[in-house]
Amino acid sequence: MKQQIANRLGVAHVRDTVMQFVDGSMTREQAMESLGVGKTRLYELRTSFLAARAAGESDKWEPSRSGGNHMPAWPDEAQRFLKRVLSPDGGARRYSYAFAASEVGRKYGLEVDRAQVRHWAMDHGIKIAVPKPRPPAHVRRWQRQSVGELWQLDATPDYFLGRGNPPLSLIDMIDDCSRMQVGCRLYRSECVNAYLDLFYRAFTRYGLPLEIYVDRASFFKGEDGNLTQLGRRLRLYGVSFVFANTPEAKGKIERVHQVWQDRLPAYAAREGVTGDTPLEDVNGHLDCLVDYRNAYEEHRELRMSALEAWDKAIAEGRCKLRPTPRDGWWELVWAEWSRAAVGPRGRLLVDGVLCPTECANGTRVWACRHVDGSIHRWSSRPIRG
Repeated sequence: MKQQIANRLGVAHVRDTVMQFVDGSMTREQAMESLGVGKTRLYELRTSFLAARAAGESDKWEPSRSGGNHMPAWPDEAQRFLKRVLSPDGGARRYSYAFAASEVGRKYGLEVDRAQVRHWAMDHGIKIAVPKPRPPAHVRRWQRQSVGELWQLDATPDYFLGRGNPPLSLIDMIDDCSRMQVGCRLYRSECVNAYLDLFYRAFTRYGLPLEIYVDRASFFKGEDGNLTQLGRRLRLYGVSFVFANTPEAKGKIERVHQVWQDRLPAYAAREGVTGDTPLEDVNGHLDCLVDYRNAYEEHRELRMSALEAWDKAIAEGRCKLRPTPRDGWWELVWAEWSRAAVGPRGRLLVDGVLCPTECANGTRVWACRHVDGSIHRWSSRPIRG
């Protein structure tokens, strides 16, 4: 990294250059070239010099220290990690500078940004090819002002564990106001039960939003405007679907998809996560990455992390979340319901195991599998839309 200006140049030279720039006898570009600094640093020097001249001490003025080379050395383990994830490694994808910076913070508590990681890589002879430019983001919607006012939801299939592994579906849900990722999990396929699982986890942890912004897929919008299975269950707790005019209208959630499409294959290859890894363990890794990103990675538009924006909105009274109910229906609403028939001797076949019941042979029942894996039997449909 570039050394401190006071270590590179004589004080008299710096003072004379800044004085000429202030007096207009030297252009900005000439001053930047003479001092070897950028525009921001030059104007910092100018401001400092003007303050000293106003106090009658311009002849004693010296440049203050900027960021430069007085930053402490990075820990050895952090540098070894960066070298491992940024260097070529067979067919394993390299980490992006942003993801490498995030992981150094999560693993080693070293707060750096992508630009610092990039400079470190160049100093160590590690060069990453510039990625192909992505298409421009879609037209952005207005932003809601309250946490819980609207959550954006979307799913995307991809090879998140690398091309040698089966594709998985990533379902993401973010708060429109704060950009907090309130739901993010990988599933074998996009299905009703996957959405039920995601809703249950998100609502239990954060509370109930007012609306969920979705596309017009059949999971959300039924024929002739009728509520789908998901829509009926959400309606029980006053949560509505809001439909995007086009799939491309959900720009915020699409950009989150791009983050994980970039990061997860590289992470899986470097950390030994494969298609043979239990999906619950894979999602355990993902939970850690999402929680860290929410809490510590600065959002470029908000100029703060999603968690900071979330807490700020709540502190200012901009929150429309509702607590999850404590009624007896909550666990049933998010259960998987399936029809089953009681077999010989009043036993019900569940996951290959015959479970005893008090029903007569041939009785048609509803089997409800809860998120925790427990199963209950009902003689009639437990909840009607």
